[in-house]
Amino acid sequence: MKANSVKLDGSQRVGLRGLGLALVLSGAAWAWVHRLDEGGEAAAWMRELKPWMLKLHGFAGVGFVLLLGTLIPTHMLRGWNSGRNRINGVFFLVAIAVLTLSGYSLYYLGDEGLRLGFSRLHLWLGLASPLLLFWHIRSGKP
Repeated sequence: MKANSVKLDGSQRVGLRGLGLALVLSGAAWAWVHRLDEGGEAAAWMRELKPWMLKLHGFAGVGFVLLLGTLIPTHMLRGWNSGRNRINGVFFLVAIAVLTLSGYSLYYLGDEGLRLGFSRLHLWLGLASPLLLFWHIRSGKP
């Protein structure tokens, strides 16, 4: 990141986009195969990929949140101090926090009723997250 700039540097941008894409694609693919599997329509090779999709999704999630944390002293602090794009920046961070906590809950919750609710929240918010990020980026441009 350039001094006093709110723009991300190239490696941050590439890393967040790559990990974000891996998150959205692995999550959507898992949800699609899971839905097919529940209806008995998933091929055997698809069912065998489900655990690997979740492993990729979890790994990308950890990397995304870690890389997002590196933006606190630069992008987020400078953006906050500039007074620009605060509302949707906070909204995006809250969405990522909800995705992180709901993903954690899906992994560790035993109650199937709660899991179903968290699963739906996680899926729909995850699918909407690229739009939230696009909104944040476009709103920040002069």
